[in-house]
Amino acid sequence: MSAERHDELFLAIGRLEGKVDSLLSMQHRQSEELKDHDTRLRSLEHSRGYMLGWAAAIGACVSVVSTYIIRAVT
Repeated sequence: MSAERHDELFLAIGRLEGKVDSLLSMQHRQSEELKDHDTRLRSLEHSRGYMLGWAAAIGACVSVVSTYIIRAVT
């Protein structure tokens, strides 16, 4: 192989290495974004469950109170 051919191969290997580094960087960034999204979703799900629990408890209390009021009136 000639020296020119070696230079071309080294250049191609350098390009491939740069692309692999770029892909690894993008993958790391995506991984961090997924962790952030997971944290945010977990927080939203927790708060929504808390809110739905309170809504169910209030609904049950209103139902019991309205039943007593209806029985008292009739």
